[in-house]
Amino acid sequence: MKVALTDLSVRAIKAPARGQKTVWDKNSPIGVRASVGGSKSFVVMVGSGQRKVIGRVGILSLAEARAEAKRILAQKTLGLTKKPSAINFETAVALFLEDKYKNARGKRPKSEAKRLLEKHFVPAFRKRPLSDITDGDISVQLAKLGKTPSTQLHAYRAIKVMLRWCTRPPRRYIPHSPLEGYEPPGKDKKRSRVLTDTELVKVWNAAEGRHGAMVRLLILWGTRSGETARLHRDWVEGGVLTIPGQFTKNGRAHAIPLLPMAQTILTEQATNSAHFFPGRLLNEAHFNDGSWGKLKGEIDTSSGVKDWQIRDLRRTFRSNMAKLRVPREIAEILLNHVTGANKNDLDEIYDRYDYLDEKREALQKWETRLRELLTRP
Repeated sequence: MKVALTDLSVRAIKAPARGQKTVWDKNSPIGVRASVGGSKSFVVMVGSGQRKVIGRVGILSLAEARAEAKRILAQKTLGLTKKPSAINFETAVALFLEDKYKNARGKRPKSEAKRLLEKHFVPAFRKRPLSDITDGDISVQLAKLGKTPSTQLHAYRAIKVMLRWCTRPPRRYIPHSPLEGYEPPGKDKKRSRVLTDTELVKVWNAAEGRHGAMVRLLILWGTRSGETARLHRDWVEGGVLTIPGQFTKNGRAHAIPLLPMAQTILTEQATNSAHFFPGRLLNEAHFNDGSWGKLKGEIDTSSGVKDWQIRDLRRTFRSNMAKLRVPREIAEILLNHVTGANKNDLDEIYDRYDYLDEKREALQKWETRLRELLTRP
């Protein structure tokens, strides 16, 4: 769409119902890109399908945007702009993952970024030069995730961070990110879903088999799904399972006293794998993070429970701790939340063992309560 842009007409451009739209100026090489969230940015076409964001509408005037667009195009014509790197997308992703997370606490941040980038973007862009990929190309891939808005938002964040990393020295694989000024496809929704006792029993009964057993542990312990999927047999010692800090979200080790129901679940996992829950594929060491959706779908069908997510089990666990009058500090420690200010590594070591009796007492109350729910007629 081309119109004679004026300050008045720029202000009048309405946000699209979804995605983005660009209105081009008849009298200059600029356009105004409007996003569903209501933000507007001036852009200029610098190549076939390549758009460069000049700045936000309101911060720059129309006249300033036209002048900046002419400067950018003049630099390109005179060969003053730096030639983009020829690195391809797949290689850039590998380098990003290796460098960005080399000092990260725990393996999960890197594995999650790797999963999102390699599943949702690498197949489409694999050998394409990084400098050739546009915001439109990325929009197409994100649009495919429209039915799973949470995954869509996480995928957007992963590639946005990766592309920003590519613009920084000493790399500068690309002069700027094609996602500059690009509005997120959605927002995090703060959930408050807590499963009722009846729903929890239905989910428990539907969570059958080796991988269903993981869901039962989520109900019993309130642990995170990724941590539970990685449970290693060597982590059990003296009736306590300790998840090392390198596998937890906050980098702090988490000790869980093993009570009868949980111990039975672990004992039943008789496989040759070093992990309690090996993946569905033979070459997977542990249950793959990307397979939780399929597992939950199977439980949904069998249980009939609707409108819930795996992470709601963690909130449900916390709610039941409150019902059982478990002290707030112990309930938070059971969730491996950091409690109190100025915690250090020595505190972590002491906390891990000092609270084992309190943890055991709380989990005993919960197992007793859950057993009662499961045996109700």
